[in-house]
Amino acid sequence: MVGKKCASLSKCLGFILLFTVILSLSGCSSTQSKEMISIGISQIVEHPALDSARDGFVDALKEKGYEDGKNIDIDIQLAQGDMALTKTISDNFVSQNKDLILAISTQSAQSALQSTNETPILFTAITDPISAGLVKDMDNPDGNITGTTDMAPIDKQLELGKKLFPNTKKVGIIYNTSEVNSHVQVDKAKEISKSMGIDIVEIPVTNSSEIDPALNSKIKEIDFLFLPSDNLIASSMPIISKIAVENKVGTIGVDEPMVKNGALACEGVDYYKLGYETGLMAVNILEGKDIKDIPVSTLKETQLTINEKIAKELELDISEDILRQGNIIKEGE
Repeated sequence: MVGKKCASLSKCLGFILLFTVILSLSGCSSTQSKEMISIGISQIVEHPALDSARDGFVDALKEKGYEDGKNIDIDIQLAQGDMALTKTISDNFVSQNKDLILAISTQSAQSALQSTNETPILFTAITDPISAGLVKDMDNPDGNITGTTDMAPIDKQLELGKKLFPNTKKVGIIYNTSEVNSHVQVDKAKEISKSMGIDIVEIPVTNSSEIDPALNSKIKEIDFLFLPSDNLIASSMPIISKIAVENKVGTIGVDEPMVKNGALACEGVDYYKLGYETGLMAVNILEGKDIKDIPVSTLKETQLTINEKIAKELELDISEDILRQGNIIKEGE
């Protein structure tokens, strides 16, 4: 009888021990899942500049020990130019309790900020965060958002245009009227152009179907075309370049992807480096730094880039001095 009781007690103790082990393993599993950091990336549209910024962000995290699929989970969502979808994406990120959101473009950042005032938000590839209503002070962002700006040095772009086209009197600017960033750049160009003795000819559009007629109606009035940092313009480079070349008008862009896609030249920001800097901000936040203590920043250095093929098609003789300073995009690159 005693033997049976001992056997029964041993069996009970065995079940208790097994149950304890299962609970312990379950707790470990829960801890491990919490240690996996989750980052949501919201990107308004695919094009080379924004893709480069995203790549730089991911690479900065990886180089600092945060690798997708190992200790972080990076969820990339593309809105394909749909403003309403940017809000859906950011709402989903908040409901999924992402640890951090990266917003690539003004629209994506605005939607993210509408969705949460708690989850840390970083932005990149945004021209003017203040005009976009994201921050009130670049040096002291107040809230849950900061990041990097791609504000192009418009004075350098216009100076470059005048070097390449010394007799310039009128500069055209084609831009999307629905982008706050673009209005800011047009206003800055107008202000800067006064001291340079040139007039700005505005070419406003609201969608890609308007670009052909709008540009053709003004192209013969201008000496060169300035292309601001504008998602619609960047994604419409083939048609813009075609019209400009046919009319022997040079195009000055704001970044290397524009030049690779048919602009003549730029004095621009490296979007990969811009994204990389944003990635370093993310590392600081993940390691405990308060987002309010991270000022909005930009890259001070720019790179002159020239499209050799476009220069030849324009029959443009670029001085050796300018060529020595620049990164030349060869035909076929």
